[in-house]
Amino acid sequence: MGFWKNYGFTLALLAGLAAGAVCGLVWGEGTAVVRPVGDVFLDVVFVLIVPLVVFSMSSAAVKVCRSGMAWRLLGTTLGVFVLMSVVAAVLTYVLLMLWHPFEAADPATFLSGLEPEGGGGRVSLKAAVAASLLPLIGASVLAGVVIALFGEKGRRVAEFLDKASALTVRTMQVVMYAAPVCLGCYFAWTVGSLGRTVLGGYADAVLVYGVAALVVFFLVNSGWVMLCGGKSRLRSYWRRIVPPSLMAVATASSAVCLPLGMAAATGMGVRPLVSDSVIPLGTNIHKDGSTMVGVVKVVFLLGVFGAAAPTWGDLFQVVGVGLLVGMVIGAVPTGGMTGELLVCTLFGYAPEMAAILMVFSTLIDIPATLLNVAGNVVAAVLTDRLTPASVRSKGCSGR
Repeated sequence: MGFWKNYGFTLALLAGLAAGAVCGLVWGEGTAVVRPVGDVFLDVVFVLIVPLVVFSMSSAAVKVCRSGMAWRLLGTTLGVFVLMSVVAAVLTYVLLMLWHPFEAADPATFLSGLEPEGGGGRVSLKAAVAASLLPLIGASVLAGVVIALFGEKGRRVAEFLDKASALTVRTMQVVMYAAPVCLGCYFAWTVGSLGRTVLGGYADAVLVYGVAALVVFFLVNSGWVMLCGGKSRLRSYWRRIVPPSLMAVATASSAVCLPLGMAAATGMGVRPLVSDSVIPLGTNIHKDGSTMVGVVKVVFLLGVFGAAAPTWGDLFQVVGVGLLVGMVIGAVPTGGMTGELLVCTLFGYAPEMAAILMVFSTLIDIPATLLNVAGNVVAAVLTDRLTPASVRSKGCSGR
């Protein structure tokens, strides 16, 4: 029962995608008849993305400002989050540049199936949402900070945002119950239109991500811990990190791993004030695994669908988008589709491409969750080392 509760939706989604791939290979262009099913589903998701971003990002900003963390602790924590995510993203990009997993793909095959964004002078719903997504995120975060600064006067607005966010997330979860069938139909059309190359592209992307994940989990994280206490701290880390890691693999949920992650950090000597603040905050906005996924998605998109493959000169751009997807969009519950839409928007691709990227997210969900959970424990260790022993607790109450 627990297995199906944890993995039932993921298995159903994988089954739907597998069925869609088979149908696309068998019937080819004939799968266009089921494309409207996928289009309607994506339209509903795109409509829900707007309130989801507004309520979730604003509510998250309020909670961060009112978290009770001292400004020194909060600043150190955010700095550690960014540093760890940048290192993971750069390592992933370097591996992709050395591996060249998508160079055998034929861009012309894929691009022939794409429509220009807003083609024919008509601005579609998906294109309109995509074009406004980045400023919408910025405005939502700013609104949350302002509400927090109003203190008690903004309490009712903050409560409304929290409840509206929960309601929107629940609505999105209900809609996602249809994802196995609807995305299966859309994927059937994708494979039927674009051919077998797309399946090979996914296999290469999953393989390169798996290698990068192993390097970060075993080597990079061990290096961070070594900097904070040498071999004794490293031995303690590998004794303590096993339970939250197994929980991450068993549930594919970062939130479920919160208690075990905090227990692992305190067991390593991290002060409770630090572990109890850093790890819950990191569960929302620090996701090394998701950042690495963002990097692979961008390289996959540009390498397979672009006119030219990414080069070393694109490092800062690709890593920057990976950070945006992993840290900013990570604060949005069920924000996977939002991240894929943002990637497509920033690089000028049709919003419909988000469905193709979502398939990749499904395939690497478990290793990405593992990296997210382990990374937050390591972040607590680093923050504890860099934060003074005496930290006053003071949020941004505006007083």
